[in-house]
Amino acid sequence: VHSPSRRLASAQREPLRELHRHAADCGRRGGGGDGGVYPLTHTEMQWMQSANMGVGTGIGAVARDHRHWADRASEDALRLDRATLCAASSKPLAPPVVVTELGLLCNKEELLERLLSKSMPQHLAHVQSLRDFAEATLHPNPHYAADKAAKGGEAAEDREVPFVCPIAGTPMNGRSPFVFLRPSGRVVSERALKGVGATACPVTDVPLGEGDTVHLNPNAEQREALEQRHEERRAAAKAAKAAKGGKKAQKAAAAAAAAAAAAGASGSGGGGDAGDAAAAGAVRDGPKLAAGAAEGATR
Repeated sequence: VHSPSRRLASAQREPLRELHRHAADCGRRGGGGDGGVYPLTHTEMQWMQSANMGVGTGIGAVARDHRHWADRASEDALRLDRATLCAASSKPLAPPVVVTELGLLCNKEELLERLLSKSMPQHLAHVQSLRDFAEATLHPNPHYAADKAAKGGEAAEDREVPFVCPIAGTPMNGRSPFVFLRPSGRVVSERALKGVGATACPVTDVPLGEGDTVHLNPNAEQREALEQRHEERRAAAKAAKAAKGGKKAQKAAAAAAAAAAAAGASGSGGGGDAGDAAAAGAVRDGPKLAAGAAEGATR
């Protein structure tokens, strides 16, 4: 009785024995015409690779291989769609194009229609006002032909796409990372940005600060960072608006106090009861005007 290890080794060598028997049969049949040599099938070539040696190569293995390539093709197509289609309408991107705070590309008019009609899809729920997106400048691909692209028939990575990096010429097809630069509004490849040290726009030389770079169609880690930055921007804008409202309230109170003082002075100079009434009205209405200004600023 053989040990389990010897039985396993024998089972792993069995496909090789079958391959040798198949070669001998082809040689007897004159399969290759040159001493029994015959061309290997794709499955046999896959088995002969060291990484797959001893791995089953039956119908199940072929099916798994097919599913692997099908999944990869669908992922490539999805990346291509995200880089060339509007995230709000799934229509081809066409200027004017905007970039949301979370790095999604949209046609401006279609995004505005969604915003006004309050029919924003779930993945664009972060767009709640005009401050949540910015207009972007994309560099057109001179080799792109819309009619040819519409016919398809090519792999996603081989198709010409509408836009490319203006510096490196990298196609914006979802395979290479691209970024949006807030100060200049330009869209460039991450490779081109790193080439200038990521300190300035490689197209316009406009300096870049912290938080001025937005990754397009970000991965999970990048999206989390963008969401955090988005919340910080909203909080800062709300605080600035509240501070501005406080200043307006102070000005309104100061104006009311000045009016009261002027009315009091005119009353003491001979205005009598009319001056006193005006002063009392200014003192009474001053806080209301201040409160109204503060409330209007915080809305």
